[in-house]
Parts: sequence; C-alpha cells; structure tokens
Amino acid sequence: MGVTRLVAAAALSGALVATAAPSHSLTASQSAGAASAAAGAPLTGSIVFLKDFNIWIVNPDGSGLAQVTRDGTAQSPYYSPSMSDDGILAAGKDQDIVRMRQNGTVLNTIDPPALTNSAGQPQDGVPVHVAISPDGNRIAWSTALSSCPVGAPCGTRLVTGVTSATQLTTPVATSTYGDPSWVTNNRLMVHGGFLSQMMLQDLGGSAQHWFDDQDYAATPTDLADGSLSRDGRFLVAVRGFDTSTHLMTYQVTGDPLAGDPNSVPTPSPDCVTSTDVHLASPTMSPDARGFAFEDSDGLTVMQIGASCGAYVATTIVPGGSRPNWSPAANNPGPVQPGPTTPKAFDLVKKPSVSGRAVVGHRLKVTTGQWQPGPDRTTFQWLRNGKAIRRATSAVYRVKRSDRGKRLSVIITAHGAGIPDRTVTISVGKVRR
Repeated sequence: MGVTRLVAAAALSGALVATAAPSHSLTASQSAGAASAAAGAPLTGSIVFLKDFNIWIVNPDGSGLAQVTRDGTAQSPYYSPSMSDDGILAAGKDQDIVRMRQNGTVLNTIDPPALTNSAGQPQDGVPVHVAISPDGNRIAWSTALSSCPVGAPCGTRLVTGVTSATQLTTPVATSTYGDPSWVTNNRLMVHGGFLSQMMLQDLGGSAQHWFDDQDYAATPTDLADGSLSRDGRFLVAVRGFDTSTHLMTYQVTGDPLAGDPNSVPTPSPDCVTSTDVHLASPTMSPDARGFAFEDSDGLTVMQIGASCGAYVATTIVPGGSRPNWSPAANNPGPVQPGPTTPKAFDLVKKPSVSGRAVVGHRLKVTTGQWQPGPDRTTFQWLRNGKAIRRATSAVYRVKRSDRGKRLSVIITAHGAGIPDRTVTISVGKVRR
C-alpha cells in the first residue's frame, strides 16, 4: 500500500493536540513554491537511493534512472547513500565509508574509528547511516549495536561521528544519537529515544535538545529520522512505529539553522500521511517544494500542495529505498579509470588474534584495516600449516586434537576488480 494522501495533523483523533490551523499554513515564499508545484513546475536536483543492494540515481520525476555501483551483494550491500551539492556521493559498505562520483568511480574509502556509546563502551561496526555535508567537506556516520553490557540495560545503542570527507580525521563531533542529517555545513540533526528524539548538534559541540513528540502530542509516540528544509522553515519526520508508522510535516519558527537549539520553538504539526510499516528516510527537496521517502511501493516523491489534501505522491522507482535528495544535477557520465580506481589492497593495519592457545579456549581474529575496504573477508584456520576442516569463521575454539600443534589463520580480502590478498597470522603452539 503506497502513501498517496495527507490529511491535516489535527485530524488524527486523540493522537495530537489540535493545531490552530487544520490545513497547511504557508509563509509567502512557501505559498509561492506550493502554487508553482501545483501548477506542474518540475522539481529540481536529483535523488540517490538503494535498490538491489546497490546505489542508483534518478531525477525527481523518475527519468534519468542510472545505476551507480555494481558490486553490492546481499552479503555486502551498500548502506545509506547521500550526495553533496556538487554531486559527490558517500555511502556505507561493510566497515567502510565509500566516497565516489556519480558514475561509481571511487575517490577514497574511510574505515571510521570506534566511538564511545551510552554505556561507556567502544562501539564500531557497519556505518548504517552516512551523510555527506552540502559542501562535501565532511561526512557524518552512525552505527547501531544491540547489547546487554554489565551494569547497563539491554538495548540498541547509537553513536554518531563526523570526519573529513577526503581522509580519516579525529572526529570533530560525536554523540550517542543516530540518523544524522545536515542542517547546514556546520550543524547536524540527530535523533535518540524518549526525551531526546529531535536534537541539534554543532561541529565541535555536543547534541542539544530541540523537541520531542510529547511536546505537542496528548499520547506521545516514536519520532525520528527527520529532514529539515534548506531555509529551516519546513520539517518532515517519521512518527510512530510498526503498523502505526506515518510521516508528519511541520511548520518551523525561530532559527533552527543557527539559533540556540534550546530556544528554537517546538514546530507546529501540519500534515500527516496514511500509515505504512515501510515508511522511512524522508528527505527534503532543495527548494522545499517536495520530499522523497521509501514506502511499501518503493521510492516515492511527495509534491507539496497548497493544502494537505493537495499534496501529490508518485512512486518513481518500485523497490527503491533510503533516498537522499541533492541539488546536484543527474550527470553520471562514463566511468573514468585512473589513479583513483583501486588496483590492489593495501594493508594499513595488520590483523591480530586475541585469546589463549589452550584447549577449550576461544581464539578470535580481527580483519585488520585495508585500503580500500574489502567487499568481504574470509578466514581459514590451520593446524601445522594444514587447513582445519570447517574452521572458516573469525572465531576458533581450541580442540584436544590441537594439543602440541601449531595454529595459524589465513585472512583473505576480496573485492570486485581487485586481486585477493592474504595475510597469515601465527598463533603458536598449543601446549595443554
């Protein structure tokens, strides 16, 4: 079921405090934009998104569809593509952030460092949410980890960091929130749970509370994954969960772009979509005349109208997901091989083995750090130089048959168009 209609937020019986204006209240500039949209003026820019584990690009009207990457698989998919104003893409893949052109030419890869989560633990992993800044100079990323640490409640913890786009740098901002999106080149919007749903964070500073669903709703629910218009006057976010999931649009007052987050007024709920369990990843058009998102039908574009009932939704790519809308033109061009195309794996940090070579104990090998990041990494444990049958995971439990034998492990990096590279790590003799 696709999302094809919006109603005034006040029409959600019992869910929200009634707003003063049940229909779309527009400023003069937004009213002109809505009228232009209603008149059929084409939406500008381009949208990057995911489909079949790879990154694609398309125009807002569904034309110009082009595949950007071709090495994404079910075992090694791309995550969360985003695009700067000048058309440079950044996305997650395996443990890395990959920066590339619209034609898929890789410019550089970054293996972001572990960050400290809300339980005080180092947290690393797949960058499941990646956002390149509008000027293309920085990349924000977040990871998510479900755990039950000692002395802390079980749950899924989020962490966000920001690095230079061209090389790994010490993060200029970190937080224990997720789903980062750029408000300006120096300010992010990040999201947490109850009492920290909508947060603003300046580079070099900590995340500051903006507002929560409970600030306006009689019966609060989940609120996250928001996108703010470039002029700071229009917000769209995911509200609810499971089968109650819907999108909410808001009118924003004050200055969320540069003002003190604690002093920016709570936005006014405006319009709400019908529910769809697959609603996610709303992203505003550069001129605030529409927004894109994923739903049960795929990649959908909502064109803003003069009232909630005049919004028009069109599914432009069935099966598309995780969209990001940029003012950049859709102009991939041919793939240009050159020095930026990786030809071999460079071992930046050697893999290591933790644990004791003692019967009954577990040994665990790290993947190390490679440049570029491999699509996948495989393992083979050896006993006296010979492969141990079915010992092909990163963890190996020492057996009685290993006693007196020397153990080692082969780590192999694999990547599309790049020769495999192997590294052998010696563990030593099992003595007891």
